[in-house]
Amino acid sequence: RNDCDVVGIIDDDPSKLGKSVLGIPIRFCSLGEITSTVDCDGIAVAIGDNYTRYRKLMDVKNSGLKTVNVIHPSAHISRFVELGEGVTILAGATVNAGTVIEDGVCVNTSASVDHDNHLERCCHILPNATLAGTVRIGEFAYVGSGAVVVPNLTIESYSYVGAGAVVIRAVPEGAIVGGVPARLIGRQLRRPVIQEERCAIAN
Repeated sequence: RNDCDVVGIIDDDPSKLGKSVLGIPIRFCSLGEITSTVDCDGIAVAIGDNYTRYRKLMDVKNSGLKTVNVIHPSAHISRFVELGEGVTILAGATVNAGTVIEDGVCVNTSASVDHDNHLERCCHILPNATLAGTVRIGEFAYVGSGAVVVPNLTIESYSYVGAGAVVIRAVPEGAIVGGVPARLIGRQLRRPVIQEERCAIAN
């Protein structure tokens, strides 16, 4: 966002304090430090791993702060796109009309998300991936770099589409697929820790 002043970076590794990333200083090791020392309107979560990003987004929510969307100025996003919170859309990405992007989604560099797609929470569309029209990507799923998903398919939750794959049929939950055309090559058993979410709901 170009309407924000960045006050610093949080990193939970104390050895990084005082260092910088792209000219922005690492000033904090915890959200508590921010809430007690800085007048902060929101936090941008910049983590590629879906599960870690989810945990940090929940930490921000539980702290009483809000997550902000980060959209590179060179990204092309239709005004008819619905965006959740904590969304990241990077340089050169295109998102077309009718698409819904839920909380915590990352659309990476030069990815193409065509019309009427639905990206569920904390999924990740990696660089140069292409989603044709009316594709649904389940929560915590990955679509690898350069992969192509043809129209009207669902990539179910927790699945992983390998780099360069061409997906011509639906991908079941937790599947790892790769190749041209994509075929099942493994299972992904990792799941998010949901205790943080329960805490947020209770609050």
